[in-house]
Amino acid sequence: MTSFEQARSIAHKSIAPKWRRQYRGEYMVADYGFENATTWLLIDGARESIVDEESGFEPIGRPSTLVDKASGRLFFRNYIEDPEWFGAMIPVGEHPEGLLD
Repeated sequence: MTSFEQARSIAHKSIAPKWRRQYRGEYMVADYGFENATTWLLIDGARESIVDEESGFEPIGRPSTLVDKASGRLFFRNYIEDPEWFGAMIPVGEHPEGLLD
């Protein structure tokens, strides 16, 4: 079983090296996210967007970063493909105030 911290590390190791070539800002994986029985949903992207709340750093249409709990496999999915699936996920970690309102 892949822990949330392991999932964060898997995503960072895979995505961070490519981030600078494709997107703006410094790549990071937040220490909070969401989960269901089989999957971790990571909050990742430009630090400037996630922490500093600056606009213009997140690419439009970029899919969500997910990690399979059983295998540790990294995969991606767009919210619009299955909003009910995403909506059924529960929070993990300490989400910033107002984020879950």
